[in-house]
Amino acid sequence: MKSERPYLAVFRAGAGSVHRRVLAEDPSRNWDCLFNAWMDPATIPGPATEEFVFLDGENKYDGFAAILQREEALIRRYRYVLLADDDVYFQPGELSRLFSLCEEHHLYLAQPALRWGTNVNHVVTLWNPASRVRRVSFVEVMTPVFSIDALLELAPTFTLSRSTYGIDLAWGALLRDRAAIHVVDAIRVDHLRPVDWTGGPFYRKLSALGVDPAAETRAVKARYGEFGGVRTRTGGHVARLPLGVALGDASVVAVDRMILAWRTALDRAWRVWRWLRGRPIPRFPGDTGNPESK
Repeated sequence: MKSERPYLAVFRAGAGSVHRRVLAEDPSRNWDCLFNAWMDPATIPGPATEEFVFLDGENKYDGFAAILQREEALIRRYRYVLLADDDVYFQPGELSRLFSLCEEHHLYLAQPALRWGTNVNHVVTLWNPASRVRRVSFVEVMTPVFSIDALLELAPTFTLSRSTYGIDLAWGALLRDRAAIHVVDAIRVDHLRPVDWTGGPFYRKLSALGVDPAAETRAVKARYGEFGGVRTRTGGHVARLPLGVALGDASVVAVDRMILAWRTALDRAWRVWRWLRGRPIPRFPGDTGNPESK
């Protein structure tokens, strides 16, 4: 199939996917859709308007790695490629705008910001209202946008772990000295479902297969090393207001620190509340403390 659209959005999707809603709400989209289903595509709600449909892989990343190996000429047509989970919702037209902003700012590896109040795994991905584009040390596996050069460079990491844990840490390590990772705060998305590390279907599947996400995370860290922590960098931002480079960078960092302090206090209060009620405190697999401390 020939397409003139310059960008590709890849969704690893199941029955609860919102990607067809995103398609329907972006009628003038600048992106093609590749749907990599982990179940019968006919059972997915909504009209089937994707340009490409595949059934590959055990998870989003090894599935896409298989597609890339088989269809590299197809993938190389595109300038940017999004790899998204099926519970990430873009407001109407915002996915097209995300691609355009990545192109405008020549971003290498990026992701949209997460709305306040949505399900967040890493504070660094929360929307910073002082920023349009923020230089960071890390973007997560949930919804990264790769330039085609970044995709081809980082694709060997896609099969590092069966759980996908640690893959994004490898990106941070490989790109640590290149100012190549950004959060696009001008675009905010909703992460509709919280990660269920114990009862979720993917995690039940991993448990049945004997796959330990914490062990896989440790293995990636041992192989690639540290990269300075999951954090917003001190400079290299595009501020929301025209304040000049120095003041713009300072405003982004100041707001980032306030967000981190707020989220840290909120998390501690939540943990105390659960402790007082005798409830277990869920722990992110492989977590050894707060990786986002400054």
